[in-house]
Amino acid sequence: MMQNYLDAMSLCKWFGYPDFFITFTCNPNWPENKRFLHNTSLHPEDRPDILCRLFKIKLDAFIKDIRENKIFGIVQAVVYTIEFQKRGFQHSHICLFMHADSKRPTVEYIDPIISAEIPNINEDLELYSLVSEFMIHGPCGAENMNCPCMVDKQCSKIFPKQFCNHSLVDVNDYPLYMRRKNGYFVEKLGVKLDNRNVVPYNKYLLKRYHTHINVEWCNQGSSIKYLFKYINKGPDRALIAVEINTDSHQEKIIMIVDIYISACEASWRIFKYDVHY
Repeated sequence: MMQNYLDAMSLCKWFGYPDFFITFTCNPNWPENKRFLHNTSLHPEDRPDILCRLFKIKLDAFIKDIRENKIFGIVQAVVYTIEFQKRGFQHSHICLFMHADSKRPTVEYIDPIISAEIPNINEDLELYSLVSEFMIHGPCGAENMNCPCMVDKQCSKIFPKQFCNHSLVDVNDYPLYMRRKNGYFVEKLGVKLDNRNVVPYNKYLLKRYHTHINVEWCNQGSSIKYLFKYINKGPDRALIAVEINTDSHQEKIIMIVDIYISACEASWRIFKYDVHY
């Protein structure tokens, strides 16, 4: 893990700080997976091998799309890692290093490629449906204290955000994306969620890949080390209790701390796909 971190930091010395931090998530309901499971009693999680192969194909196409179609500009280098959630489905954290000609941390550059608003349902129904399905956080907080993001009665992802009429970019701080109070909302669990609950996304990528794709402009200052430490933090660990019954009806409890490997992660490693790229 340390070597991966040092390699990534070496890229920073050569190319400068990364410009975009993207999270690309596996969607078990991709049409290709549904077609494969059609007329069977299987669920997506029953075939982790198929999910892994499909995710790898999508991820490779995603990276190629970003490079060749220059969605964000000219890309000089890409670093990504695969992370496996405890419930099984994987996602990738991606850092993009842009060419000097595409390093433009300005509102005029960021606004067209990163959106944090719910679209007008009458103008773009497809995008509205995709944002509603994949890019809305919550409800959490007072409306849903049982949401997984809640820690000490607060959202660990710092949602809902504040309304903002214009994007604000500071090279030494986190960007504030445009989140206007325009009356658009999405209803989930009986709660109306507005632009304050939108996870930043790219319209083209969301329409093309139909999955959760969080696109963030990177802070050019102190967060760079956090980014690389985060994407190279290693696998989850689990605490397991094993109870052994003896003939004397006494129970012996053995506490084991070990690495937790999900079915998808096991399949990914069996296929020998890259975990760090």
